[in-house]
Amino acid sequence: MLTTRKMSLSGLLVVNKQTKMTSHDVVEKLRRMLRLKKIGHAGTLDPNASGILLACLGKATKIAGFLTEYDKEYEAVIKLGVTTDTYDQEGKVIQIKDDLKITEEEVKKTVGSFKGEIWQTPPLYSAIKQKGKKLYEYARAGQEVERNKRKIFIKDIQVLEINLPYVKLRVNCSKGTYIRSLAHDIGERLGCGAHLFSLCRTKVGPFEPKHALDLEAIEKIQSEGKIEDFLIPIEKVLANIPSVVVKNGFAERIKEGPILFPSSVSSTEKDFDKDQMICIKNNQREIIALGKALCSSDGFLDEKRKDKLFEYWRVI
Repeated sequence: MLTTRKMSLSGLLVVNKQTKMTSHDVVEKLRRMLRLKKIGHAGTLDPNASGILLACLGKATKIAGFLTEYDKEYEAVIKLGVTTDTYDQEGKVIQIKDDLKITEEEVKKTVGSFKGEIWQTPPLYSAIKQKGKKLYEYARAGQEVERNKRKIFIKDIQVLEINLPYVKLRVNCSKGTYIRSLAHDIGERLGCGAHLFSLCRTKVGPFEPKHALDLEAIEKIQSEGKIEDFLIPIEKVLANIPSVVVKNGFAERIKEGPILFPSSVSSTEKDFDKDQMICIKNNQREIIALGKALCSSDGFLDEKRKDKLFEYWRVI
């Protein structure tokens, strides 16, 4: 029998998503398991992709948008010689090239050419919005629409294994990168076409497989009443972000969005520059707001300053 949890249950749960499930499916299962409505995720994984999905519970849903900024790492298998309309194995085959006269050196050189800053066209079957509609809605209606290219950054890309027509890659990339598009583009550059055969997300920011739990493990932990032991507090998730500790009077009014002046600041933790993202903490060192610093950390303690110090992005 599942134990009833308090609505104050809050933090980050690193989930190992299995294939054949949408990211939304995972969230719905967690809601039923944990008897908690306030759950979201940071960074969608396609149904046929597995790996790390960050689930945000309770107050942590308010930081989900910031977690999507993390770089991601993937292990992907692409299949050369077959092009599909979705850029993965679920789509309709639109071109086949059986006679692959490609050497392993050509594959490695071509894959390596994608390292760095590149422009990428998202797949037509994707949830990106164009003129108020998601791209896959145009695709399903048989309508053609121009897709805007997006600048992304491939920090590192390595060939792990070649067993033609299959090529296994490890990709470390920025937010917004479509590995399906990368597979398609590699095939185009090789002149044979390609699609994404399988995908596993192996890292999101600092979170790796060793931090992740599959849904069966989460259900067991919940039934034992130990789920809180596996939640990562907001303060730990955002530990790398500089912060400002404010006095009790200011912290109590935080939901009103009061202007922050030096007289309300107790201390700063870690130096920061103007326009940098920072956290506001109360005296218990709990994060109560996120936003942009309007001056460097030194200015937050300068009683002579009369202008506001902080621009709110999110009250926690």
